[in-house]
Amino acid sequence: MAFDAAHYPVAQTPAGQTFTALIDAAPAPCPRWTAENPDRALALLFVAAQDCEAVDVLTAL
Repeated sequence: MAFDAAHYPVAQTPAGQTFTALIDAAPAPCPRWTAENPDRALALLFVAAQDCEAVDVLTAL
């Protein structure tokens, strides 16, 4: 069976929200923090893609 064909239950956080709702509600990373931690910012934007100033900082590095 293909990996994407498997059925996985929706995981819930202790507060009752789904993990995807928490990721979608995450604030945009600070441009200064992005410049100081480009690896972490890139990983964060990979998981929770956002069009923000952090993307401009990463492309300028």
